[in-house]
Amino acid sequence: MKSVAVLLAGCGHLDGSEIQESVSTLLALSKYGVDYECFSVDMMQYDVMDHLKRTKTNETRNLLNEAARIARGAIKDISELDPNDYYALIIPGGFGIAKNLCTYGIEGRNGKVIESVKDIIQSFYRMNKYIGAICISPMMVAMALEKEATNLKITPGFAENAANDMKNIGAIPVLLPSGEICIDEMNNVISTPAYMNGNASLYEVYQGIEKLVKYIADNL
Repeated sequence: MKSVAVLLAGCGHLDGSEIQESVSTLLALSKYGVDYECFSVDMMQYDVMDHLKRTKTNETRNLLNEAARIARGAIKDISELDPNDYYALIIPGGFGIAKNLCTYGIEGRNGKVIESVKDIIQSFYRMNKYIGAICISPMMVAMALEKEATNLKITPGFAENAANDMKNIGAIPVLLPSGEICIDEMNNVISTPAYMNGNASLYEVYQGIEKLVKYIADNL
């Protein structure tokens, strides 16, 4: 069975991986008969948010341990992710991506992608394997591939600030509703806005993610 690597970053849309996007990704992979393994980074979160009050707490949590909640414990550290063993890489969104796997959510355009994640994204890209990017993850992928990809087409949804930042690093933002996908055949990057469009329904988010997964599954 063909296998895909899914990269997570904690659990919860305000400080980790967006749960609905993550589960939608795993559900769509299962629907199309694609085996997968989940990975995360063994590091402490930038912050921990109270998702009811939407305020910071004094807690400390670990990205890998928290992401294990979504993966039902079946998860590995990113150091064990060998791109040779997988046909594609898919990264759901959530603020945990933008505050931990990269610092775009903290520093904006001046942010950086952490080395372990940057190396993995670049490795999949250099091996001409598909990269699926969801929600805010397209921004991170564009940052990681700034000096690698030419004319990278990728979607920030309708988020104008993210679109402008993508332009500034040489990518081509494609504005789309959440139920659609942006296909960059030249760079093998498939992206969908998901909750980057704040008014999107869960079904619209799932539609986009399902199309992304189906496209990758059909081309493995």
